[in-house]
Amino acid sequence: MNLTEILAIILFILASVLIVALIYYLYQITKSLHSINLNLQGYSSKLFPLIQSVLEFSEKAIHITNEIESQLQISRSIVSGIREHTDKILNVETKIRNGIEDAVLPIVKNISAVGIGFGSFWRNYKRK
Repeated sequence: MNLTEILAIILFILASVLIVALIYYLYQITKSLHSINLNLQGYSSKLFPLIQSVLEFSEKAIHITNEIESQLQISRSIVSGIREHTDKILNVETKIRNGIEDAVLPIVKNISAVGIGFGSFWRNYKRK
């Protein structure tokens, strides 16, 4: 056997060892990837109920928000109605007060003038 045959045999042995090592490392990588896949599936199965709960919570929050907005609109309309009625009552009260003042004030002034005139007459009558 010459040197080239020995080196070729050593090369084939080393190539065989490298192929076996490559197969072993590929097996280990495949095993690790499979383990990672199982972990991810486990996490996703654990996260799915959480995501479902968050979605349900979100839907309920939207429903509650819509109800609150509806109740707020009703409250605003009630307050607006009360404000309108209050304004109407205040306008009627102002009209009544103005009507009474316009009607009664001249009469009171006339009665006051008659009283002053009568007082003047009475003083003048007493002096004579």
